[in-house]
Amino acid sequence: MTPFLAHFLPHKEHKKRAKLLLHPALFTYILFIFFAILASHFVSARFPKVLGFASNINTEDLLYYTNKARVENSEPELKFNAILSSAAYEKAEDMFRKDYWAHISPTGKEPWDFIVDNNYEYIYAGENLARDFNNSSSVVQAWLKSPSHRDNLLSSNYEDIGFAVVNGVLDGYETTLVVQMFGKSRYPEYTASIEPEKEASIQAVSIQKKEAASIPVSKEQKGEILPAIDIFSVSRGISLSLGAFLTLLLALDMWYVGRNSILRLTGNTLAHLIFLGLALIGIWYANAGVVL
Repeated sequence: MTPFLAHFLPHKEHKKRAKLLLHPALFTYILFIFFAILASHFVSARFPKVLGFASNINTEDLLYYTNKARVENSEPELKFNAILSSAAYEKAEDMFRKDYWAHISPTGKEPWDFIVDNNYEYIYAGENLARDFNNSSSVVQAWLKSPSHRDNLLSSNYEDIGFAVVNGVLDGYETTLVVQMFGKSRYPEYTASIEPEKEASIQAVSIQKKEAASIPVSKEQKGEILPAIDIFSVSRGISLSLGAFLTLLLALDMWYVGRNSILRLTGNTLAHLIFLGLALIGIWYANAGVVL
């Protein structure tokens, strides 16, 4: 066997795995992933327009998918409300300014305080939050998969809805916050209802409170330049590429050992292949977004 092939195929006489599957090589892969993660975070922090989180979320689509889910569950559509959207935007800005990811701010300010501050007197109000999603549909689907957020989104107590989609830096990283606020006004004739404009969203959070539902806010990002490369796509691409490479090496190892009847007492290639396969499936279907 040539030295080159020894990197990819197990040794017949020494009964060892291919060099690229031995411990020194595996340690090199770990170092590569570690430094790749460090490099991606460094580039994202220093050059956010080159490598960062990119999203294509807007208020119009959020309203569409929210009302679509409500109609499918025999609930009436919600009316877009400018006052709730203003409250949602202020909540998103507050999270960025004070650097927190929660329904209640470090100073104790609750979602309902943002609503009342915008002169919306509610009977019921609520809030859903989300972050790090890249499209409107995945945001709404994530809320629907969470029991508490789903209850908010499909509640019959609400009549109005507002959204905020805001880009900024949270915990040191570029992200998009989506805030969804729900409400039922004591004086519906005085609440504003305007058609939402398309906008980009950052994070979404969902919260429940007695006599309160989730509140959405939205504001359009004018002239924003999205990153040329999405950091989540880069991370997933590196993980999938390395996983596929190791899977190929293990498959080659299993085929070559069986073909040449090489007796080896260590290692279970099939078990490793199954584990890697499951890991690759998990990475493929992974979603960067988080709801609260």
